Amino acid sequence: MQISNDKVVTIEYTMTDQLGNLLDTSDNGETVSFIHGRGTVFPALEAALEGRSIGERLQLTLTPEQAYGATDERLVKVIPRDKFKLEGEIAVGRRFKTRRDDTEVVVTVVKVDDESVVVDANPPLAGVTIQMDVVIVEVRDAIAEELASGQVQDMDAIYEKEQKKSVIVELK
Repeated sequence: MQISNDKVVTIEYTMTDQLGNLLDTSDNGETVSFIHGRGTVFPALEAALEGRSIGERLQLTLTPEQAYGATDERLVKVIPRDKFKLEGEIAVGRRFKTRRDDTEVVVTVVKVDDESVVVDANPPLAGVTIQMDVVIVEVRDAIAEELASGQVQDMDAIYEKEQKKSVIVELK
């Protein structure tokens, strides 16, 4: 079966930066499943998977714009330390949620000194070119429940639920 819109696609992947540093992987046995054509993965990845089948492997490079976006310097803010209200130690790399207008935003502390704290609201991988090594593990038709919800369902749980609905007939 080939990958096309509304197919459930299951992949294993390894994601590295251009220097080969590991960013994310499913090598620990976890796979990722999604409904193709619903925009739940990078559009460039969906385009590369289109028309492919189980067992195929592909390697692709995603520019920052195709992945997590370019770094937006407007999202880096310098906050006077005395106005910075955060419990615990303020350390580089610490992430926390804040609000901007009516939106919750996750920011990362990127610099701390005696006078100020610099926070960055860009995604951690913004500005990074990503190398992806992807193996297609499964392709199947999405069931009605998945198409309605947009979420891939646990097929074992669905099978179990269907088994409970079935009628047992005893033959004598």
